[in-house]
Amino acid sequence: MTKFFRKMCAVYVVPVLCAALVLLSSFQKGMAAGGVTVNLAFRETSAQTGDVITLDVSFSAFPSITRFGPIEIGYDGEFLQFLRIELGPNMEGFELTHEEPEDSAMVRFSAINNEAEEAMLQGASNENDDPTMKANTRDEVFSSETPVVVASLKFRVKEQARGDVKAWLGTISGLRDSMLENVVAGAGTGASLVVQAMVSSDATLSVLSAGAVKLEPEFDPGIFEYNATVSKNVTDVAINAVAFNLKSSVTVEGESNLQIGNNVVEVKVTAEDGEAVNVYTIHIYRSDMVLVEGVQLVDKVGSIYNFVAFPESLVIPADFYQSTCIVEGKEVPCFRRDGVFSVLIYVRTETEEPALYVYNQQTNTMRKYEPGRMLLRSSLILTVAEKPANVMVPEGFTATKITYGSSEIDGYVSKDGGTKIAYLKSEDGSARFYVIDSANGDLYPYRSSTSSQNVFLYLFIVCASIAVVETLIIGLLFYRKRHAFRRKINPRRV
Repeated sequence: MTKFFRKMCAVYVVPVLCAALVLLSSFQKGMAAGGVTVNLAFRETSAQTGDVITLDVSFSAFPSITRFGPIEIGYDGEFLQFLRIELGPNMEGFELTHEEPEDSAMVRFSAINNEAEEAMLQGASNENDDPTMKANTRDEVFSSETPVVVASLKFRVKEQARGDVKAWLGTISGLRDSMLENVVAGAGTGASLVVQAMVSSDATLSVLSAGAVKLEPEFDPGIFEYNATVSKNVTDVAINAVAFNLKSSVTVEGESNLQIGNNVVEVKVTAEDGEAVNVYTIHIYRSDMVLVEGVQLVDKVGSIYNFVAFPESLVIPADFYQSTCIVEGKEVPCFRRDGVFSVLIYVRTETEEPALYVYNQQTNTMRKYEPGRMLLRSSLILTVAEKPANVMVPEGFTATKITYGSSEIDGYVSKDGGTKIAYLKSEDGSARFYVIDSANGDLYPYRSSTSSQNVFLYLFIVCASIAVVETLIIGLLFYRKRHAFRRKINPRRV
């Protein structure tokens, strides 16, 4: 009986057990790189029209995944308006991309952890392909056996939304783990929430800003007190306030006619139901100085200029008016003229007293303002410069005084008196002769007429030379041909 039993075990039981072990191993290996279910869930259980709601996309597990997508999310386009998508809180290192196909209520998104994949590829390319190194790389990638929110989609509930609002899963693909193996994933549950017909009691803001004025702390819908500082020349601030619920009403008081010292701006949000009310308060301190202290400007060559309060007796050129510009994120006073890119600012350096400077924000260049030596052209400020010795005055021009506007400058005039020029330097530092058209109040670069004549003369000489050379070559070829014909031996017939 014992021998028979042993024989039966050897013939039937052992092979069956081996096969079972192989299947179990294969199953476990498959589960190591798969078994992920994608689920959808709204954070809110109900909403009202105009509300902003959040749809979470979660994986039932996260086995060291380094990329996923595209994953398609469909939604009720008649009732929901897609706003934006963002990664889940644990998706550090991932880069998210998404698209919204035209004429379809769908969001398609993907994400990839490039740093993790590059580290894995580098480990796999080693000569010995050390399994320990691979395992360590895998351990460094975020992994979880519990559900993980990978992305959150924001929607606004449209005005016509009623009853159940749904979102569902479409195509799911592209999941891969840190071992560069595909991860099997399947669609789980969709999501739905009920849109209530009753009016909203939400009285919070989704956006609050004050133009270029910085709010402290940064805006948060749950924070209702803010502080800000402006310079003396700022008397009004542009408040931008948007409610979460579009049916809420928003009123702003105190943003105009700011006084020196403390000012209070109140943004009142009244909910759709007319009962819930929130007031966001901004305490704005208007300084008694014309700028915020401590603002510096560093120009193109690295020179440092410090803004200072300008005196009441400061003389500003005609047609310039007081305004402001942004330097290092702060609003500072300046003087502008319509049609001119550059502005005038009152600053000092470490070695010089405060003075007016011409500042070009596009080129980040600074030049001290020189009354009587600066000419204004549309979009340009030109300064009279000393002509270098190696720069020749155009032929036929003699020195003279030129009147342009209220300025009299040194220049040159042609023999017929019809053209006046001056040697001027532009804002980028380059200098050349400019035509001074006092009658029309215009300036433009001078171009010598003789230079164009010389160009045509040079072209004529070159063309004539080429023609002569070609004639000589043709004559030489003709001579050689004729000479060869004469020397040709013609046999006689006897």
